[in-house]
Amino acid sequence: MNERINLHGTLALVRPDLENDPVRQQGEIGIITYADEVHNEIYVIFDSGKEGIYQGEALFQFKTPDEVGASPVDNAREMELKDYKDVYKIGLLLDLGRSTDLMKALEIARDNPDIWRDVFVTVGERIEQRQKQLVGR
Repeated sequence: MNERINLHGTLALVRPDLENDPVRQQGEIGIITYADEVHNEIYVIFDSGKEGIYQGEALFQFKTPDEVGASPVDNAREMELKDYKDVYKIGLLLDLGRSTDLMKALEIARDNPDIWRDVFVTVGERIEQRQKQLVGR
């Protein structure tokens, strides 16, 4: 039961719609340096050198590449063409998996709030899903 999600070193996007961010990094991409799952505190460092502590719900990460790839197929009739193209591009970039590709994918997603539900999960949701899996064992 002490298994943890390895978030250390993964990219996260501070929600652009986050209202109270003392570090003022809304919409910025950072690297998770530590995750205290007990207190729901995620430590993030940014290129500017700033560091912040966020609740899991304040940070976005991508869903799995399979989930992102399925989204344009499952929601094609409901999506605007621009949104469809953005989700498709993000899926391709995630499949490539290089750090530059992940950064580009985060930038595309950040700039299109209409696709957030199709491509993102919060870090808090990711931790919660993992804890449910562990309890089910």
